[in-house]
Amino acid sequence: MIRKMNYKSPAPKSAGAEKKKRSSSRIYTETVEYALIANLVQQQYQNVHDVQWDKLLSIPVDDRIPGLMERYGKKTMHRLLLMVIKEFVAALNLPAYKRPTETRVSVAVCDIMLTAGEDFLGIEDIILFLQRARAGYYGPIKTLVAMAPLLMQLDRYRQERHAAYMKLKEKQEADYKQLGPVTRTAPEPTSLGDLFNQAVIVDMTKKMSG
Repeated sequence: MIRKMNYKSPAPKSAGAEKKKRSSSRIYTETVEYALIANLVQQQYQNVHDVQWDKLLSIPVDDRIPGLMERYGKKTMHRLLLMVIKEFVAALNLPAYKRPTETRVSVAVCDIMLTAGEDFLGIEDIILFLQRARAGYYGPIKTLVAMAPLLMQLDRYRQERHAAYMKLKEKQEADYKQLGPVTRTAPEPTSLGDLFNQAVIVDMTKKMSG
């Protein structure tokens, strides 16, 4: 006797389960450790509302993002900046549907790394910028489904930073000019022509007395 088998198609997934799975990639958590680091950076490089550009621009080049990438590798720097951006997104307390996916955050981090190579930005620059962006210095952030608004605000930060750099450079050049000519502590250098004129010409065909 042949037994009749009933083949049942699997039950279709509910829309709620699919939505839950999709939103799971947009869960961000703010940590106390990062909040402490971000506040310390803000206290060190910002005075009330004004960025202390002189301190920020005095960070050694080797300790900025391009130098750190050479020292520790691009993957390590990418993971670090990914963590920083995810902490920033969590701090905004946006609804899940207004948060970016981790893939979009990862792509934005690559853009930030390229930008850092152009302007020699430091991690302190990125953290301070994010703190200021969170405070609304560059306008409100209503959604981050696409990361373009944040990157546009970063461009504004870069412009401010470049303007501050040029202003500090001009001030240093003006201060250097005010010093006037530098007084030499050593005697004036003797020209090669004078040295040849003062030299004793020795006739090698004659013996010199001892």
